[in-house]
Amino acid sequence: MAKLPAVKVKDPSTGKEVELAPVKAWKLSPKGRKGVKIGLFKSPETGKYFRAKLPDDYPI
Repeated sequence: MAKLPAVKVKDPSTGKEVELAPVKAWKLSPKGRKGVKIGLFKSPETGKYFRAKLPDDYPI
């Protein structure tokens, strides 16, 4: 499995803006609407997992 590129996201557990690569990424598409890309990230300081929206041009 290829490593996903890093993006800037806000870590909700520390409140800091960090550059992380998502552990997992997927697309959420409600029926009949344009979908959004979501990534699962792990906080480097606290070790907690959180989800954040990825840019539309992010490769999945």
